[in-house]
Amino acid sequence: MSGTKRAVVISTLGQLLDKGYSFNLWCLECRRGGISPIAPFVDKLGRDHPIYVRGHAKCGRKNAEMRIQAPAGGVRPVQG
Repeated sequence: MSGTKRAVVISTLGQLLDKGYSFNLWCLECRRGGISPIAPFVDKLGRDHPIYVRGHAKCGRKNAEMRIQAPAGGVRPVQG
């Protein structure tokens, strides 16, 4: 096994959109952020695009984090 790290695809944008997920983005420097819908990412990158995000926070800085935000409470599909 080589020392090269490879990304692991856990889902696609289309799968997250269908299940009601969104992105929770924030800047580590200015502490601003918020919830971002997945639909614009699907429109730009396609439903089959793996989860890989590179970009800037709303403040323009690159030191940002992104997490997948679970859907709002209520009935959720059973996994398994």
